[in-house]
Amino acid sequence: MTSGKQVPEWVKGDGPDNDIVISTRARLARSLADFPFPSRASGEDLSMVVQKVREASAGLLGRFPGLKLVSMDKLSREQKSFLLDSHVASVEQVNGGEGRAVILESGARLSIMINEEDHIRLQCLMPGLMCEEAWRLVDWADDVLSAKLEYGYSNRYGYLTASLTNVGTGLRVSAMMHLAGLAITKKLNMQLRAAYDLGVSVRGLFGEGTHWTGDLFQVSNEKTLGLTEREITERVRSVAGYLLTEERLARRELLAEQRSRLLENATRSLDSLLGAMSVKPQEAIALMSPIRLAAALGLVENCPGRLLNELLAGMQVVAGDDGKASIERASLLKNKLADTRIIYN
Repeated sequence: MTSGKQVPEWVKGDGPDNDIVISTRARLARSLADFPFPSRASGEDLSMVVQKVREASAGLLGRFPGLKLVSMDKLSREQKSFLLDSHVASVEQVNGGEGRAVILESGARLSIMINEEDHIRLQCLMPGLMCEEAWRLVDWADDVLSAKLEYGYSNRYGYLTASLTNVGTGLRVSAMMHLAGLAITKKLNMQLRAAYDLGVSVRGLFGEGTHWTGDLFQVSNEKTLGLTEREITERVRSVAGYLLTEERLARRELLAEQRSRLLENATRSLDSLLGAMSVKPQEAIALMSPIRLAAALGLVENCPGRLLNELLAGMQVVAGDDGKASIERASLLKNKLADTRIIYN
């Protein structure tokens, strides 16, 4: 994983409803009772937390024998960016420095961020729409860890976390969705308001506080307190299913009434990517959206969902505006999309 050569499971694009839902994540926030939160912990405290979580994670090896611990301060910028682009680690985690680590297996289905905002961010990441399956896996892993670790817990409030927004179950279930059809038909805002009314938030590609890019959205629960884990999971699954249905209707409408627009948008984006000498990550992700939409509707050759997911996981967002990274990004896109063709007949 650290070399960037191993492919996360979600990138394969073979999950349920993968034409619209790229991945599903279930994530639990946990704190250790005997240590200050990472923002207030000493270097020694952080090292002790890493050691304790590593020892507790040995119980996961029977099911995931390839689990490895990766220290953030030992990685290159490119390696950190791959973890971020693959949604295995957060911006705060990769930039956290000494005392921050991730335990993960090669397919990134299961990973544990250590000493991010909380001592533990335990997450399962699966391809397509798989809310229940992701929750079951992360719940099992939590049971294994809790047998060896003492979590901060209140009988009144539930699990105690660094942020009040995670107190209670500590559970966030999210689905990353490509909602380009709703965006083009001007129905997106209405559908997003409906999601908010149901207690589900819709965030940008990299979660809370990030902008919407490339018509990619994370649909996740707003509350972690006052609902059971099953209720949270079912609510997110229900809202994601609703948006999925509305997106499919929008795409059918576009295909029937605005096929030429879809083709023109995809052609313009493909030409821009193939002709660029350098390209920034947000620009590249935005340009890939019309191509992804057209490909899902059968209007593009030699451009499977897996290829587009691989490119999404190779954007080097951490590298950002670095000139060399922008040139390398443009070269990657050019090579990978060289055989892509828009179908006009």
